[in-house]
Parts: sequence; structure tokens; C-alpha cells
Amino acid sequence: MKNTLLLPIRKFGLPETILIICAGLVYWLLGFGLYQDGWFAWDAPLMLALHGLSQPWLDTLFLGITHTVQAWMVLPICLMLVYLWRREEKITAILLIAAAAIFPLVSLIVKQFFARPRQTIFPPIDIEHTYSFPSGHTLTAVGVYGFIAILLWQRGHRWLAALSGIWVIFVAVSRVYLGAHYPSDVFASLAVGTIMLIILQFVARYLNR
Repeated sequence: MKNTLLLPIRKFGLPETILIICAGLVYWLLGFGLYQDGWFAWDAPLMLALHGLSQPWLDTLFLGITHTVQAWMVLPICLMLVYLWRREEKITAILLIAAAAIFPLVSLIVKQFFARPRQTIFPPIDIEHTYSFPSGHTLTAVGVYGFIAILLWQRGHRWLAALSGIWVIFVAVSRVYLGAHYPSDVFASLAVGTIMLIILQFVARYLNR
């Protein structure tokens, strides 16, 4: 029994296990809150505070940032694939492609399960027609830019890794600023994305072993 309980810790390491538990708890609380009146009373004040900073140049900036999880995402993925392929890290390159496909797919599935309508607090700058919870852009950013950040950090490219990691936060903020998501949608994506990213790292270590 004792060995069974320690199995996740041996596979992921104690820090990763703790992070999975914490992120899972955050995600559970956010999902549970969708069925409770007043649970997300903090959503609207945060959205309005961020929206209060609205300026034309900021609108353009955050639209540009949010588009880096759409067509523009092809560029950093291709650059990273070339880098990995030249280093003969073909398995890791394939996992990056898998992350770019799996993370948004998970988002679409979870959206259908919770079926949370989009926010109506103020007119959105970026209009979406799917459900709101969780943020697909944010989850995809975690899967792609977060994974790239880890890969770069492990290979000694610390500044590029930090930029890629910070970009995930920029994308998350852009979704709230543009009125496409509630803050709770974004936090949920960061939480579940963290869990998926840790699992992806475990798979990468296992396949490259």
C-alpha cells in the first residue's frame, strides 16, 4: 500500500506531484464554482479594472498578442521544430506538434462539458462564439509556449525561455482585457494546463530515456 501511494511521487518527483495537486485543487474549485451562486463575485471587478485601462493602442497590442495563439503560432513552432530536428531530438519535436493539437482539443471538450456562456459585462473587443470555460487560447499557450519555455530552459537558453514563459501570461491577460473570457476561465486554463504540461514532460523523459 505504501509503495502504491508513493508511485506518483517516484514518477513525477515531489515538486511536480505537489504542483499537480495544487493545480488540480484550483481547477476543481473553479469548476465547482460554476454551479454556486456568487462564487465568482470577483470576476466582474477584475474584468472592469482591466477593461478600464482600455486604449486604442492597447486594443491593438492585445489583439496582436492573442493572435500569437492562432495563425502566428506557426512561426515559433516551426523555429523550435527546426532547432530540435537539427539536434536530432525528433521525439521531442513530435511531442511539440502533439501539444499544439492536444491542448486546444482538450479545451473544446471541457467547454462542451461546462457550457459556460461568454461574459456580458461589457462589449468584447474579440468576439467568440464558443463556450467560455476554460480559455482555449490560454490553454493552448500553456501547451505550446510553456512547453517551448521548458525545452529552452533545459538547454541553457534562459532568456528565450523566460520570454516564452512570460508570453503565456500575456496571452492570459489579453483574453480578459479583450472581453473574451472571465478571469476564472483563464485561471482554470492555467491550472489544467500546468497539469498537462507536467504529464507531457514525464512522457518526454520516458520516451527519450
